[in-house]
Amino acid sequence: MAAMHVLANPANQRIERGVRPFDLGRDLRPVARLIADAFADELDVQGEAALRELRVMGHMSGLIRLLSRSTGEFQDVFNGFVWIEDGRLVGNVTVQRAASGSGRWQIANVAVDPDYRGRGISRALMETALDYIDEMGGSWAVLQVRERNTIARGLYERMRFEEMGGTVEMHCKRVPKVTGHPALAGLAPFSSADSTLLYDLANSEQSAESQWWRAIRRADFEPPIEQSIGEWFSRLVGRDRVYRMATRDFTNRFESALILNARRWRGTHSLQLWVRPEAQGRYERPLILWALAALQEYPVWPITTTLNTNHTGARAALEEFGFQPQMTLLTLRRKIS
Repeated sequence: MAAMHVLANPANQRIERGVRPFDLGRDLRPVARLIADAFADELDVQGEAALRELRVMGHMSGLIRLLSRSTGEFQDVFNGFVWIEDGRLVGNVTVQRAASGSGRWQIANVAVDPDYRGRGISRALMETALDYIDEMGGSWAVLQVRERNTIARGLYERMRFEEMGGTVEMHCKRVPKVTGHPALAGLAPFSSADSTLLYDLANSEQSAESQWWRAIRRADFEPPIEQSIGEWFSRLVGRDRVYRMATRDFTNRFESALILNARRWRGTHSLQLWVRPEAQGRYERPLILWALAALQEYPVWPITTTLNTNHTGARAALEEFGFQPQMTLLTLRRKIS
């Protein structure tokens, strides 16, 4: 594991240089600043929200450290290492166990101050994280990287990480004009009572690697009663509406499905799309056309959707209607020897 070095300057002031474990009490605020600077052009809405929360917690670092010492609640969340250079925190890596009792560990927030890049700090932090996972008995390291971040991807490839899939966020600046609803045999509404059928459909789309890393949960497809009440009330007052549509085969199994969140007040429409692997190429375009037709009576806000990178049929159909890839996030893994 890389070590912390202590150098002396001419004024006999001790200057830390190198890697050390993340300190919950003193590192929260500088790490928040570092992430803001390092990922200034990459943070999406969720990332900005997470960064705001990190900044708020930075102002409460004393209390959080006290709670962590007494309960250990925050230890896994903020576990990792930082790099010190010229007496400043200029690098960070977070290392977390993926699940209790699991041999899989996640590496995240690999960030280096823009003024200190090109000095091997990222590699040193990564090597420290991998050594730590090995020491903790981990068997796999997993991380995510944006497709366009070629420098980081090159580093991870040189460190023997292999790609195991990813997601692409598709975005359209305004709902395109379409005429009429498409004729799609068997397309009909479904309710939250059909959550098991939707879960089975979504599960069929997952590759073995995706299931190995982060299997989808049945609970994610079972809307709680408060959500159902909220949807009913929003539709009643004419604010938002959630459409749930699906096609079924002769056994009543879902072959394809969509969930469309249509908004009348300012915001962004969102679309979720699922197609059983053996039916891909048959349903994507009609489903997307149906969703766009339904949105014709709503304001022409932007619309977004997220797809698995291997769902090429859906991506091609979306691009036909003016959607563009906003962000592609790749998942990489490496076996710990």
